[in-house]
Amino acid sequence: MKLFNSLRVFLVAAALLLAPAVLQPAAADQLDDLRAQGQIGERFDGYAEARDGASEAARGLVKKVNAQRREIYEKQAKKQNISVDQVGRVYAERIIGKLPGGAWIRTETGWRQK
Repeated sequence: MKLFNSLRVFLVAAALLLAPAVLQPAAADQLDDLRAQGQIGERFDGYAEARDGASEAARGLVKKVNAQRREIYEKQAKKQNISVDQVGRVYAERIIGKLPGGAWIRTETGWRQK
């Protein structure tokens, strides 16, 4: 059973590497800028989160980004016959891995900087 679950996670990771970009370039740049300002962080479950004191623009972008991510996660989960949560967590590893130092990350126990 453990080997089967590991294989599923591997297949999800492989599929995500081939998945199209989540955001248009302008939105990705805006997300990067807001991350650098500390207004937006990335969560352990594959979603972005507006941090305390974030602007309304940052909060709106988080909603847009998360809606797009949720759509991708749901499609991948259906293809792989696994939970959306599993897909989100694999995707989170990929997103967090690409973040620059100093970016905010919400773990299951709280916020920390990379």
